[in-house]
This record gives sequence, structure tokens and C-alpha cells, in this order.
Amino acid sequence: MTITGTTRTYAHIGYPIHHVRTPALYNRLLGERDIDVVVVPVEVAPEDLASMAPAFRAWRTLAGIGVTIPHKEAMVHLVDQLTPMAELCGATNVIRRDSDGTLVGGQFDGIGLVQSLLQANHRLKGAKVLMSGAGGTARAVAFALAQAGVGTLVITNRTRDKAAVIAAQVRQAFPACDAVLHGGEEEFDVVVNTTSLGMKPGDSLPVDPAVLRPGVVVADAVMAPPETALLKLAAERGCTPHPGLLMLQAQFESTLEFLGLVER
Repeated sequence: MTITGTTRTYAHIGYPIHHVRTPALYNRLLGERDIDVVVVPVEVAPEDLASMAPAFRAWRTLAGIGVTIPHKEAMVHLVDQLTPMAELCGATNVIRRDSDGTLVGGQFDGIGLVQSLLQANHRLKGAKVLMSGAGGTARAVAFALAQAGVGTLVITNRTRDKAAVIAAQVRQAFPACDAVLHGGEEEFDVVVNTTSLGMKPGDSLPVDPAVLRPGVVVADAVMAPPETALLKLAAERGCTPHPGLLMLQAQFESTLEFLGLVER
């Protein structure tokens, strides 16, 4: 694409930021749609995050902000408004800058994962799902899975108290979903990793390998590397790997609509 004086910017913030795949993918997709927006990675350390909010409000050609680790939960306190899903999740991964400088936080991580699984013809309604993690992405994924009709959502996390909070909140918002903590080896239809484990060589697996039985759909929210150790092992054990880039691709259209770059 050609950058001109009318080109708007979508700032993708995180720390570190070198691993993100969003700029390359979104810039290609935006170019294919002839949308005059460029996605730029912006590395912001946690201690500098609060000072960036006034700059975002004053940035008149800013279309929005993509938010990745570790800022998804912190940014909810720095925006002016939240969508119902972002408020429910306590985390935002896409922020729209309105013409008056108002920052509106949305949440599409969970929606993107669910849409990508459904687009791949994987059954969610009534399914038994194991989810690893209890951070901002996990919360979004948990609510989206419950909204999609999963029967049982089992949550595992190193800090059980955080997992217990998410399970209780899911049960309250979606009583039909049996959200519980992981108590040991079980059989699942879908396994989802929402942690950052797998981004670095030598990371431990985010789930017990015993749950990787043939036929299980294994989805990883980690986008770089494209094939994590979890996905590689899943393929070796006869599971169906579902890489993180599929989640990113699926939420692209919803992001465009939220930013006002295409008609709803």
C-alpha cells in the first residue's frame, strides 16, 4: 500500500512487540480491501502505559489500538468507555478512537477464537472444553465459549484462585455452562491454551500431555511461533491442531466493524 497524508494508523501495542503477527497479516488484508489504514507495532513498557493514553486521544489520524500481552487488563482503566464484553472480561484487545478523542475498549479475543473454531466446523455446543490460563485472554475466551453453548468448561491455571474467579463469573453470566476447576486427568473434546507458554523455546507445556488424545481439537492462542510445542505434540498424538493465526484472522472482520472502517 502507498502511505499518504490521509493514511490513518492502527497502533498495535505490547511489551515486547517483536513477536506479533498482527501488523503483517492486517496490513495485507487491509491492502486487499483498499482500506487506507496502516498497522504499526508500538512497544510500550508497562511503566509507560499510562502516559500513552493522552497521546492516543490527541492522535487525530489514529484509527484505533490493538492491545497484546501484557496490557490487555491494564488498558481497561485507561480508556473512556468499554463494550459490554470488554467490561465483562475485564480486558480489552481492540480500542477505537472516536473523532472527539474518546477511547472505547472492545474485546474480540474470545469471539475470534470461537468464530475460527466454528469456521473450521468444530462442534462447540454441548462440548467439554479444557482451557489453560486465567489472564485477560482466558477470561475473554471463557465467556465466548460459554456464550457459544459449550456444556462444560474446565479451567486449569497455576494460580487456582484466579481460575476459580473466572469459573464463578462464567457460571453467573451463563448458568447453562458448567464452569469448574481442573481436578485431574479427564477426556475433552477441545483443549485451548490462552497462556503465553509456547512463545519461547523451552517453555513448559500449558496442559498435561495426557489430555492430548486422538481426535481432540487443540487450539493455541499463541501466534508466534505458528506451530508451538503444544500444537506439534498434538499433531503427533492424532489431535487436530488449531493455530493462533486462525483466531487472529477470524476477528479481523469484527475489528474492522468496531473501528468503523467498514459498514456493519
